[in-house]
Amino acid sequence: MNTLLRVWQECDLKDIEKYLIVAGELSSECFSCHKVGIDLKAQNCPNCGVYFKYMGFRRKLQMSYLRKLKEELSYLVFIDFEDFKKSLGKREARKLLDI
Repeated sequence: MNTLLRVWQECDLKDIEKYLIVAGELSSECFSCHKVGIDLKAQNCPNCGVYFKYMGFRRKLQMSYLRKLKEELSYLVFIDFEDFKKSLGKREARKLLDI
């Protein structure tokens, strides 16, 4: 039986920042150019043209909905958006402290 699990691996934050679509309640946002109102199933940003490789979610999802999305959007890697935001915050704090 196949199921979805969270897996921790090292990732390049800059790569994720550039190719991330963030799904919200009503629409999605390109994390690269911050264009709002993108269709959840869009493969690329209509504003900057970047092709999405990653998807994060602003809210917790039901597993059944997540499975359905994964079937339709199998080319995307789903990330934990909260983990991503924490890592960005740590990176920014280090930049400030290393000055």
